[in-house]
Amino acid sequence: MKVTRRSSGFIKQFDGPGDNSIVCFRFWQAVIASGCPGACAYCFLQTQTPYRRGLYDLNGTMFSNLPELATEARKWLTFRFPAGLIVGENQDGLAFERPYKELLGVTPLEILVPLFSQENPHGHTLIILSKFTSSEFAEAYGPTPHVVFSWSLSLPSISRQYEKKVASLRARLGTAARLKQAGWRIRFRLDALAPIPDWEAELDEIVAEINRVGPEMLTIGALRATNLFALRRAANDNGRDASVFNHLRAKDPSGFKYRVDHDFHLAIFERIAEFLHPDIRLGLCKEDASVWQDLGLRWEGCHCLHSSSDEVVTERMGSQHFDRAPFDRVQNDINAEHSELLLSR
Repeated sequence: MKVTRRSSGFIKQFDGPGDNSIVCFRFWQAVIASGCPGACAYCFLQTQTPYRRGLYDLNGTMFSNLPELATEARKWLTFRFPAGLIVGENQDGLAFERPYKELLGVTPLEILVPLFSQENPHGHTLIILSKFTSSEFAEAYGPTPHVVFSWSLSLPSISRQYEKKVASLRARLGTAARLKQAGWRIRFRLDALAPIPDWEAELDEIVAEINRVGPEMLTIGALRATNLFALRRAANDNGRDASVFNHLRAKDPSGFKYRVDHDFHLAIFERIAEFLHPDIRLGLCKEDASVWQDLGLRWEGCHCLHSSSDEVVTERMGSQHFDRAPFDRVQNDINAEHSELLLSR
């Protein structure tokens, strides 16, 4: 893996999906590394400028000044309203734990987990998203209500063919079940769904496993690409199986991303909603508001957020260009939560 010094801050905010009806928010992320050794064929990082120009290694770049993250995190934890901070957006949340231990003697989660556990007066949430299983350094601090472990899952055939260097689905699910039993909060993201042969049986299999573990939330997403042609070309150039993109068709109503066939898109989401245990909250990842409406789903938060009352939600919903229809039924609840927080401060 490449090692360099990070010149900008470690904690930053996602720019957001733009002025459209995509249900996504300007969530906060901790950039503890860049790239990923997982070599997933559909990975969006393949078309990003830092990797195309060689600033960062697509397969993983670590930062020699990582300990500076602690100062930034302490400042971020003083923000008044509870918010989510995700580790695993521009890199995998667990893949760099062991390499950092060897390089610096400390890992990103050895820095962050104690801070969220012990220096977190406003109850912010750390969300660790991964396709790997190197959770032992974080586990050493014991479970805390302010840390969530989340694993990204796929249909079994998609994982075998297009996720070549990550932990197996069995390993991810097994680690999640073990940590849940130990008292940790668990979420899942079931993503890159595509109309592979016999998808119904594979979906039923993975949803049954999700129900068995019993996470607090499942966020789902279908295969998508902002620039289909550039991403297909990049996958080929990187020696990855670009056939996964054969499943993409037209862009969504917001013109945000290329998507799978609309009928399949709704059918697989409806099947998940039908078979998912009712105690597990269901969210959609970066989907157009029209999909929420077609499915008749109640919005109860999504993967990268503290909860439905995360500050970035209120900010996004204030946009005059945003279709608020999926959120009308929960707006009063969100306002009430914010009022209670203000009164308690």
